[in-house]
Amino acid sequence: MEILATIAFSFGVIAYSVASTLYFLELVRPVGEIRTGLGARVLVAGALCHAFHLACAVFASGLRTAPGVQFLLSSAALVVVGSFFVLRRRRGLESLGAFVAPLALTFLVAAQFLEVQLPALAVSRWLLVLHVAANLLGLSFVLLAGGTSSFYLVVEGRLKSKRRPSAGARLPSLDELDTLGHRLLLAGFPLLTFGVVSGGVFFAQLGLLSGVSFARAVLGYVAWGLVAGVLALRASFGFSGRRTAYGTLWSVACLSLVLLVYVLRPLWDSTT
Repeated sequence: MEILATIAFSFGVIAYSVASTLYFLELVRPVGEIRTGLGARVLVAGALCHAFHLACAVFASGLRTAPGVQFLLSSAALVVVGSFFVLRRRRGLESLGAFVAPLALTFLVAAQFLEVQLPALAVSRWLLVLHVAANLLGLSFVLLAGGTSSFYLVVEGRLKSKRRPSAGARLPSLDELDTLGHRLLLAGFPLLTFGVVSGGVFFAQLGLLSGVSFARAVLGYVAWGLVAGVLALRASFGFSGRRTAYGTLWSVACLSLVLLVYVLRPLWDSTT
């Protein structure tokens, strides 16, 4: 089973890498050239290999223990890919694959080599797993919202400069990107809220936090506050477009730093 899991992981990495390249080539393809749609098919192949790799991990553990951060991070990548294939049915959103494929590749590889153990606390281990899972799933939706925000700023810049799109695939309209980013934040916010609340409970039980844990907590709260602020300003004052795009990207930056702290924590511990 371990051999099959390794093979599935290797093919998943290859497929995600090829899909990332194909989607990038689609973006820079001259206007008028026929799209092949090959990037989406290769991305599907990568997702299937990825799913088989996770299935092997579940079968090997026999569900005897709660899933770890590595498994949850890898699962979050599949959620990103699955969400993309649901969203791409809408006209003009195919180009987001240039963001999704590299993100899935990064999560898959990081989960394979990440060495993080869930801490032993006086709470249910499954509750701790739910805390991590909610944060990672919320991160997935916010990262997708960040991708749409990036595309929004690119498209808006081209419209303001009156430049013709150089991409062969039609980029989404500003309204489509703005609406989609808002809906993704709405999907991710409850998950992040659960993560923040449960995290506060865990931190209260831990008592005195280390500098790394405190920094991670602060970044998480700042990211949650930014997402809440973007949603509140949109609901109360009708803020949208460029302002919400920048707010979303700032929240993505904070959440990315939180994830980076998780990844680098073993290195930090080994030097102290």
